[in-house]
Amino acid sequence: MLILGDQSHHRGRWPFITVLLVLINIAMFALQVAMGERLTNGYSLVPKEITTFKDITKPQKIKVKVQEVVDDHHGFAHAEMREKVITINHYPGPFPIGLTLITSMFLHGGVVHLIGNMWFLLVFGRNVECAMSHGRFLAFYVACGICASLAHVLSDMHSILPCLGASGAISGIMGAYISIHPLNKVKIWFGWWLGVIDVPAIAVIGLWFLLQYLSAFWSLEDGYSDGVAYWAHLGGFCAGFLILRGVVFYLRRQQAAGKGGDEPLAPVEEGLSTAPAAEPVPNPLDGDEIAAGKPDPFATFLSVQTIRKLQKDKEAAGPQEK
Repeated sequence: MLILGDQSHHRGRWPFITVLLVLINIAMFALQVAMGERLTNGYSLVPKEITTFKDITKPQKIKVKVQEVVDDHHGFAHAEMREKVITINHYPGPFPIGLTLITSMFLHGGVVHLIGNMWFLLVFGRNVECAMSHGRFLAFYVACGICASLAHVLSDMHSILPCLGASGAISGIMGAYISIHPLNKVKIWFGWWLGVIDVPAIAVIGLWFLLQYLSAFWSLEDGYSDGVAYWAHLGGFCAGFLILRGVVFYLRRQQAAGKGGDEPLAPVEEGLSTAPAAEPVPNPLDGDEIAAGKPDPFATFLSVQTIRKLQKDKEAAGPQEK
């Protein structure tokens, strides 16, 4: 199964922040290859460093459970969990060490890790960025990454295993995506027999979230980690969904109260009309904005009936005193 892409809702904008983030991650991976463990382990997220506010700079030994294939006395091979002592090389990180909450989201553990994350960022990040302004999208991406990192820290506050990758921030993008475009069609290749099938985003991302949720609790129950930071994925996803819904609720209240001002929630190119000042909550089905392809992206969260009711309530209330 392979995700190939989705329906585009660019509204005439080019998602250059998404492309820029991909290029930055690729450049950082090239720097990791050049500098080795000193950069990778030094600037990755280590939960114990965050909880103690102390940079760990010397090698540490730790017991971990690993799955090994062994032969029993009958000569049959089977998987068995065994404890092994491994040494983790730690190096000096940034100052303050809390900056690893951010630096870790631009590092990756290998080529496959990098390609997988960047592909998900391109598929789901484009439409989310075009539903926001570019600056808001960048701030949103970083905020989701920080929340994901904190969720990972809380899952095991004494862990000294380095954690890295953009998947926590990208999980936040997926949380926003399912909020903005829940029924958007995602193209998935199911193999040569079934080919490409369009599946609603809510089903694709919902299944992904369920797998992350189950895997997180299975790892806690078994005491075994497969190297995937499931709690970072869950934390980033929930943060992205809740942050977006909170912003939409706040903007809806501001518009309903007539305090939204004349500035649109997303940039509108010159030559395109914006909502008149006398109508702080415009009807998204009227006006020239729809025809020009530049509607207010957050207006899609307001039903037409809700907007008309807000307009009537506003007119009935009369002018407000300042």
